[in-house]
Amino acid sequence: MITMRLFEAFMAGSTVGAVLVSILYSRRHQVPSRVFTGKLFHTSSATDEILAEHFTRNVQFFGSTAQQRVSSVFVVVVGLGGVGSHCAHMLLRSGVSRMRLIDFDQITLSSLNRHALGTRQDVGSYKAECLAKHFRKIFPEAQLETKVAMFEKTVEDELLKGEPDFVVDCIDNVDTKVDLLAACVRKNINVLASGGAGAKCDPTRIKIVDIRESVVDPLARAVRHRLKQVHGIESGIPVLLSTEKQRCKLASFVLSFISYKLFFVPKSICFRRHATLAIY
Repeated sequence: MITMRLFEAFMAGSTVGAVLVSILYSRRHQVPSRVFTGKLFHTSSATDEILAEHFTRNVQFFGSTAQQRVSSVFVVVVGLGGVGSHCAHMLLRSGVSRMRLIDFDQITLSSLNRHALGTRQDVGSYKAECLAKHFRKIFPEAQLETKVAMFEKTVEDELLKGEPDFVVDCIDNVDTKVDLLAACVRKNINVLASGGAGAKCDPTRIKIVDIRESVVDPLARAVRHRLKQVHGIESGIPVLLSTEKQRCKLASFVLSFISYKLFFVPKSICFRRHATLAIY
């Protein structure tokens, strides 16, 4: 049962990434003209041969035009925890070669059970920088940008600059999530949001709905109410969520603090959710 509870977090993140990749493979009319360049990647001939072999199974299944479409988009992933790290990882493995990774938080010992690539050596490092480090070993040619920041209205122009083709919302805080989604709607940026995946264990209950249909998932439901009340947004945002109810209570901040303290990273600073700051 414990394994299944963790499995849904992995499934949620991977599904978000897989859904976005599927959209990129299939929606020709929404892809900018810069995609169709005649090459899978903007690299030298020698490197292009390596990349062609790297993604040969993708090309065999989807075709070179569809793979080129995926490789040329610019995706911003906001929130790099148990859902966001797996989502970004899936996008990279699928060939997305330009990503901006955004998260203000650090890797903790208690987050290693669900983070896509974090190791004990990464505890204390920022999630965005941790992912980028491992991603460069997997796909060195990818253009990766990291932003150690919390998404806020005051920095939305900076974090969403560059005309991204898609933004993936993997945030677990209602206020921050609402700010991001409202900004994407206002800037006319394609966005895919994720609901809550903690303490759930049935991956068959994961589905994609419009934000107006998010009545079961507590996080998505709260976001829907806030979007309507504050921004007048009632629909038009796709959300990946689980219709399952939580099976157990989530771990408290105190437990996370204790587990991190026991590991003891000297002179490190750990930013926790809701802008709480703990210095050791």
